[in-house]
Amino acid sequence: MSNNNKFKLAICKRFNDELYGKDENSSPDIENHYLIIYTIELEEFYNNDYINLLQDGKLDIIKCDELSGLEQVGYINTFWLKIVQRRWKKIYKMRQDMIKARSSLQALNERKLTGKWPKHLRVWPLFHLGL
Repeated sequence: MSNNNKFKLAICKRFNDELYGKDENSSPDIENHYLIIYTIELEEFYNNDYINLLQDGKLDIIKCDELSGLEQVGYINTFWLKIVQRRWKKIYKMRQDMIKARSSLQALNERKLTGKWPKHLRVWPLFHLGL
């Protein structure tokens, strides 16, 4: 892996001593890492060529690293994607609720008379992580 600071798509598995083995050359804390089973190039991702490999693990966004024992490990960063997905789900629901509320006769009538939505329906929910 030429550029260890880049994020990549990969299939990783938690190190398992029984499955992968450990010897005197292994990194001392290998048990606390995810081994990279397979990295997926963008072309493979877009063509869905990686799908049959998912039997061995799940697809993650990782940051690659090489340990002192030359093991290729990945630091999983997929959780950021899950945070964004959860936030967008909340925003989407808020927007659907606002569309429904703006469709009420009372809201439509106020907009017709004043040219503005009722005060509680004026601000469209925007996306921000708030971190």
